[in-house]
Amino acid sequence: MVRTIPHVRKAYLIILFVSLPLAAQLKFTDPSRLNSQDYVEHQIKDISDRDLLQALRLDQPALKEIDHAFRTSRFEDAFRAWGSYWDLKRQPTYVTQTVGFLLDTDMLKSYDEARAYAQQHRQEMDSTLARARALLRNIIRPWGDVEVNFGTKVDFNREIGRSGKYGFHYWGWSKPLLMAYVATQDQRYLVKFDDLFHQWYSQRNAITRGFPDLDVVYYELGLGVRNRVFIEYYFLPHKDRPWQTHQQMLLAQLALVFPEFKESQEWLAVALQRMKEHLGQDFFEDGGHSERAPRNYTLATYMAFRNLYYLLTAYSAGDDLAAEIRHRMGNTIDWWITMLTPTGEIPAINDSHRGMFPTFILQDGAEFFQKPYIYGVMKNLLGTASKNESFSLPSFTSRHMPASGFTVMRTDWTSSALYMSLNYGKFAGFHTHNDMIDFEIYAYGNALAVDAGLGLTYDDPLYVPWYQSSRAHNMVIVNDRNIERKETEGNNIVWNSGAMLDYFSGEHDGYKNLGVHVQRRVAFVKPSYWVIVDQMDCKKEGDTLSWYFVLPADPQVPSRAGTGMAASTRDFTPGKTEQIQWISFDQISAIGPANQFAILLYPFEGPHVSANISKVADDHFRVSTARGTDDLYFPHAWFSDEEVSTDASFLLLHRENGLIVHFSLVDGTILRVNGRNWWKSKTKRSAEENLPTD
Repeated sequence: MVRTIPHVRKAYLIILFVSLPLAAQLKFTDPSRLNSQDYVEHQIKDISDRDLLQALRLDQPALKEIDHAFRTSRFEDAFRAWGSYWDLKRQPTYVTQTVGFLLDTDMLKSYDEARAYAQQHRQEMDSTLARARALLRNIIRPWGDVEVNFGTKVDFNREIGRSGKYGFHYWGWSKPLLMAYVATQDQRYLVKFDDLFHQWYSQRNAITRGFPDLDVVYYELGLGVRNRVFIEYYFLPHKDRPWQTHQQMLLAQLALVFPEFKESQEWLAVALQRMKEHLGQDFFEDGGHSERAPRNYTLATYMAFRNLYYLLTAYSAGDDLAAEIRHRMGNTIDWWITMLTPTGEIPAINDSHRGMFPTFILQDGAEFFQKPYIYGVMKNLLGTASKNESFSLPSFTSRHMPASGFTVMRTDWTSSALYMSLNYGKFAGFHTHNDMIDFEIYAYGNALAVDAGLGLTYDDPLYVPWYQSSRAHNMVIVNDRNIERKETEGNNIVWNSGAMLDYFSGEHDGYKNLGVHVQRRVAFVKPSYWVIVDQMDCKKEGDTLSWYFVLPADPQVPSRAGTGMAASTRDFTPGKTEQIQWISFDQISAIGPANQFAILLYPFEGPHVSANISKVADDHFRVSTARGTDDLYFPHAWFSDEEVSTDASFLLLHRENGLIVHFSLVDGTILRVNGRNWWKSKTKRSAEENLPTD
């Protein structure tokens, strides 16, 4: 999808058109006891005081008073004794720092680090305090941008939306209370958290579910997210914490925090095994996440492992896993900077919000993984000053990442760079959209072609009919229908990157049910423009083939146009959307492979520039600009005409003043021009050469 944005500095895109006629984790070791209904009912939902206390290792000297109260069935006294023990216990303490209250920016910090961050980011801290003061009055943002004034009592069974109700029980909305206390030491915030916790605890087993197979309170994702919030509250020194809180908190904690439980070592062993399996299965070797959402799920999972490393180090546990996390997760930092747009945004692909990348995560990654070139990216694309005055830039600009199914073409590491990302990976479960070999384009500091991305939450009524649809992506569509996504991925991928040219080619059978095979070939002639040639091999005639795009349309090009919603490229707050234009170029299919769209995408800045594309032959196009004339050949087999013969997959000849001054060739063994052998190789390879002009 393409658009222009009215920044102070404008960029434009010439689109010239030649229409030729005729997540995720799947399997773990050891079954979870959560599959046992009896275990869930009697050891999680309604565990008795006796069973709870009996689960503790009460033979420790420090727990002697608790043991005595337990043996005489004085359970209230036992929990009061636990409270006294807990207040004196020496242990690591930490709180989650976030940016903009976003779950996928959670990073564990010590109290001193969190206070220092709050002092350095006053505007952010003011927003946190405002949210915390609203929570004191039971005004809550349960999920997304929904704000509810619950009055005197919070109804935790409130319908916030089918997905939103689950998000409500993550308890992310309560974090401002914890940060407000850490920053101000005001006990009011802890008193309120304790009150909300007791209200929730008394209602927790009466919560109705929106998805039959997912319990709102007890399914694993909710447990994992919510329990950490509870732990961080429980660490904070609340002088008037009632004994009932100690009783109820012990039902929702982790092995590292509570080694007093008899089963804590078993819990820890299972947890570390699960996380090790996740580490191996959740990420591709290039650093991309298995659910293929560049921000939301990639960032959230990365932060889970980064925070796990923090915990393992703080508690001196799981040294092997900690070392493996440190070894592997640096690949994800490199994956992110590859995907990062010149404006500093992370693309809104699949179920991912668009938004400026959180700088503190890159800063942490640069230091944690010792990658000094991250500082250069931060300075150039995010305008962030670095503690390290000595930095470099990445050794790559364009990068091919077939493991995760993304390729990026980029001219340089400035904010004015020309940039295209291509998306062609496997189906990744629920969070996958109906797209294949689609793209985004940025140029001269502006977004010009974007994926529609995701609304604020899954409860957005446009989520399925628009955001997930094939029409909301820059790709070829047949009869305005969605592709068959589950079995579809890009195949026969060809990639080459050189100083003068980036070339990508891929195919897919997402419309095999309609008898249509699609091949997309993209030539990026650096540093100026792209030519995209889409070839459709059709088994029948009469289908409508459409090339969907969102753009500032040239009114001379015949097309259909309309509007849709997309992740915003003006407001960089993740989840913000805006209305944008789309345009579709259409043709009616003919039987055979001769169904083709050829598009020139020529971004420019300032005054209109002259550029045009023309068809010379079926696989030969000519682009004329002020820089000269380029002949681009997209052959499917041996190509030969009166001037050129080659077996290459792609050939570019650049002419100035009528003379060929350089060529770029992809996957070939020979190039003949006017009967002369200009280039030969014993094996198929790619080459670029400047030619003498005398």
